[in-house]
Order: sequence, then structure tokens, then C-alpha cells
Amino acid sequence: MLSLEALSDRAEIQDLLVREASAMDLRDWDRWEGCFAPDAWIDYSENDGATGHPEEVRRWLATVLGRFLAYQHLSSNAEITLEGDRAQARTMQYIAVRMADGDGDRVVFSGIWFRDELARTTVGWRNESRHEELAWRHNFPPDFEPPVAD
Repeated sequence: MLSLEALSDRAEIQDLLVREASAMDLRDWDRWEGCFAPDAWIDYSENDGATGHPEEVRRWLATVLGRFLAYQHLSSNAEITLEGDRAQARTMQYIAVRMADGDGDRVVFSGIWFRDELARTTVGWRNESRHEELAWRHNFPPDFEPPVAD
């Protein structure tokens, strides 16, 4: 049986993962960056994205996601392993994106997994390391080229 502290830690970590996805959807980049430790390492390269610290990846995300008309990131299936003040999480994310396509627009979908290393800090749980794994893509145009990190 989980202790009350473990239940609380799991809830706080799940809240952090949802807060990060919601901040991205709201284009609230300060809130997004605040979900990570300042020296965290983020690796989106498997999905043709940026790698770097939150400040660097934030600039890339704001530019890339700014190209889309709308998007939503749904985080679920969080598998969390607690080890004192540290934790690992593997979380599924389902992403719907509305993008311009010729004279109209198109809705595309993708599924990814995040592998995160988290730590309890004086301001709550923060992500210290994130690796994105691409699971699948659907309805992307045949000529779609994923944005390249600068």
C-alpha cells in the first residue's frame, strides 16, 4: 500500500506533467519553462526536434508551434516510480494539430512517449531530464518535413 506521502508525490508529479502540456497549449512559455529545472536536459531529437536546456528548447518550441493554427497535447498513462526525492515517469502524449494545407487546413495526429527524470525541489517537483520517443504519426501531408531545430 502506498503511503500518503507517496500518493501526494504521485499527484504532484502528474499535476506537473499536465501543467507542462497545458502551458504549451496556452503558449505560456514562462509557465512551460517553470516545469523544468533551469539546467534540465530536454531531448526531442527522436521526433526531429530540439535538444538543450529549457531556455533553448523554449525558443524552438515557440517558433515551431507558432506555425500551427491550433494544437492540443493530452497527457495520460503516467507510470511513475518514486525513489525518495527523485522519480522517473513514462507518460503517453496524444497530440492533435490543425495546420494550414494549401487553400484549407488539415488536422494531423501523433503519439509520443516521454521518459522523464524528476526531482523534488524547494518549489516542488521539477523535471530534470526529458526524452521524447515518437510512437506514430497520422494524416501528415506526404511532403511534410518536421521542423528542424536551429
